[in-house]
Amino acid sequence: MPKGAINRLILHAIGAGLGATAWLAATGAAAQQSQGMTWCANKGDAFSSDLVINGCTVVIDSSKEQPRTLAHAFNNRGLAYAERGDLDRALADYSAAIRVDPGLALAFNNRALAKVERGDIEGALADFGEAIRIEPKFALAFTARGNTYFDQKNYDRALADYSEAIRIDPQAAIAFHNRGLAWRDKGDLDRAVADYSEAIRIDPMYRDAYQNRAFAFRKKGDFDHALADLNTVIRLDPKAVAALGSRGSLFEEKGDFVGALANLDQAVAIQPTNAENRNLRGHVYYAMGNLDGALAEYAEALRLDPTSAATLANRGLAFETKGEYARAVLDFEEATKLAPGNADYWNSRCWARAVAGRELQEALMDCNESLRLAPNRADALDSRGFVYLKLGDLVRSLADYEAALRLNPKFVSSLYGRGVIKQREGDRAGANADIAAAKAIRPSIAEEFVIYGIR
Repeated sequence: MPKGAINRLILHAIGAGLGATAWLAATGAAAQQSQGMTWCANKGDAFSSDLVINGCTVVIDSSKEQPRTLAHAFNNRGLAYAERGDLDRALADYSAAIRVDPGLALAFNNRALAKVERGDIEGALADFGEAIRIEPKFALAFTARGNTYFDQKNYDRALADYSEAIRIDPQAAIAFHNRGLAWRDKGDLDRAVADYSEAIRIDPMYRDAYQNRAFAFRKKGDFDHALADLNTVIRLDPKAVAALGSRGSLFEEKGDFVGALANLDQAVAIQPTNAENRNLRGHVYYAMGNLDGALAEYAEALRLDPTSAATLANRGLAFETKGEYARAVLDFEEATKLAPGNADYWNSRCWARAVAGRELQEALMDCNESLRLAPNRADALDSRGFVYLKLGDLVRSLADYEAALRLNPKFVSSLYGRGVIKQREGDRAGANADIAAAKAIRPSIAEEFVIYGIR
């Protein structure tokens, strides 16, 4: 979920519910008869932001209202400005509400939300704190402050605030859901699933909870429950693009390419500008052996989002598979620039350079960087072993292949590579055993090494 998205949900909830209800209670039945007051109160979120602004302006300009009523009018107009994206005016109105009534916790909370949107995290946290000081049982304020800590990756404080919101209001589905997100990012998927499930129990129509529970189930390897949750999301909203994309990706991982394409085609038809689903569809085409289709999808995905390191790496892999190593290296290079901490991208560039037989010293540096970022990775050790093999350094090559095989005894290219080294060193029996084991796993491995320049 993008930064600030959860807080926007909270802001909307306050504007449509608590803010309007409190204001109506303050004004009384006679005030509700005024059209301006009715628009400003916006009970049930029935009116457009323009009407709310007009109604609240009438109330504010009348100069006849009590301080608490006037403060709610400023607060509700601030909400309407925020809904329109006019944060400067929203902030000004929330501040006016606070000046009129310094005890209005709601205005402090809403000003905090606007400050979050503006990137003033310190100011936002101060306002959330004041809202909670005034109203210690303000569950939504705890949830909103938790969201702010979550966006800052301060998961422990986020968890504390979500838990307090739940203690105050055990039916706060959003607090359970968001606490699940925090558990997920801390790596505790079991607790994440438990919180998503509680959010769903409270609100069986909570699509985001199903979507995120599906993600957690998938990470746990429970594809059946993940699929069931994605099916529910799509049943609730047949145009849920994210869920369609996720279901397509899940089908692809299960080897059901027809099912994967059916979902991704539908997702792309609904939202052609979604770069992530274009990338996913390209990945399915690649898995099906349709390299030209994959490259076309990757190109479109990169047109929509030129900064996607994942798409660049996927296109690099497709170019590599087509034997276009120079283009593959260029894509992997861009991917490492965008995501320098991703060990896979460094390893991919190492392998592409090694297979091409050019820039072998640069390939060696790429593999070393990959292993620095993620030590004891069989794939990177295998790639570096191959680089050393191309360089003629059989001792180092053998050491890397054997290290890779200790991690994964069936790593086919390491088995075959070790067999080649043993063959060159005169160990015919050992060479035949390794090469036979590699061919038993992948019969085409010898032909692949010939293409790579190793006989």
